[in-house]
Amino acid sequence: MSKKGGIFIEKKKKKISRSRELEGSLPKNNIAYLCRIRAVACIAVVVLHTFYSADSFAQTVGQHILLLSVRNLMMWAVPCFVMVSGALLLAKNRKTDLKKIFSKYILRMVVALIVFSILFSVFDSVFAEKNFRLSSIADGLKNALFNTGWKHMWYLYAMIAIYLMLPFYKIISRNAEKNDILYLLAVQTVFMSIIPLISSISGKNIPFYICVYTIYPFYLFLGYAIHNKMLNLSFLLSCVLVVLSSGVIIIMTSLSCESGSAVMADMLGNYSFPAIMALSAGVYSLFSTGEKSGFGVLDKILIQIDKCSFGIYLIHMAVLKFTIVQFNFNPLQHGGVLAVILQTVVVFAVSFLIVFLLKKIPLINKLI
Repeated sequence: MSKKGGIFIEKKKKKISRSRELEGSLPKNNIAYLCRIRAVACIAVVVLHTFYSADSFAQTVGQHILLLSVRNLMMWAVPCFVMVSGALLLAKNRKTDLKKIFSKYILRMVVALIVFSILFSVFDSVFAEKNFRLSSIADGLKNALFNTGWKHMWYLYAMIAIYLMLPFYKIISRNAEKNDILYLLAVQTVFMSIIPLISSISGKNIPFYICVYTIYPFYLFLGYAIHNKMLNLSFLLSCVLVVLSSGVIIIMTSLSCESGSAVMADMLGNYSFPAIMALSAGVYSLFSTGEKSGFGVLDKILIQIDKCSFGIYLIHMAVLKFTIVQFNFNPLQHGGVLAVILQTVVVFAVSFLIVFLLKKIPLINKLI
């Protein structure tokens, strides 16, 4: 055997070894690229909220455009979370009965919703109002019931709804052929995205509709379709989707800030906006192309972030609010965009550390 051939075989062995090492450190039933998506999406959520909060301090149109452009370009994060759930939960060989759905998935969301709604209500009374009240506990329960608490908690309601419908979604994924799934995605795209967009632009109500309530089942099945190669987006097409949709988002953000258009602002904050749907599909597909590639130390870091991602999603808003309320921190007066970036890093790092430590505690580690 030639020296060149020996080097090639040695490199291949090392690559296989790294891949096996990664797979061995993954949570059960997880796949490498799905862990990466959740980890990076978790970071993107922190970026989104930090830049959005900084926008409240913006003094010029240019600052609004820059901060909101970054925020809007991170809108793919939550759809990708849902798409990962679709890839895992809708798998044909994954058994998901009602007992498991209610005792594991829904129970976790409901407990997290109640506990963190109370904690956030107490947080507001202590740090914002500077006056702790026992009634803040009751206020937290009301917030959990009526969704009147912190805005990022909406995600828990969405996941509860998805889990409640999961048995029926499983029937579809278990029995549907490739063309059936593609047809479902096409119908959802037209009626949950295109028609509402036309209605918003024209100001006229289009009476045609389908009997669904939100866009999130679309992302659930989109993740399932891409994961199972029913919808095979090439690397080039995925890049085109990301670049074009990002361009549209930046241009529309600029126009929205300059004109003060509430319609465009609403579009850019809506997960059913076609550009955000395209961006989400492109980002997810790009991650999926690296399914069999190992990234060594980076993967180990991302796996740890992935394990803490749900807790980070819940807690990071408290860390972010603490920096603003307790320290009255205006990043635009203390370094501008660089300060916003530093604030993002600090908020993420502190949130990760808190969750990492909390996961060492029995019972709490089951919640977050």
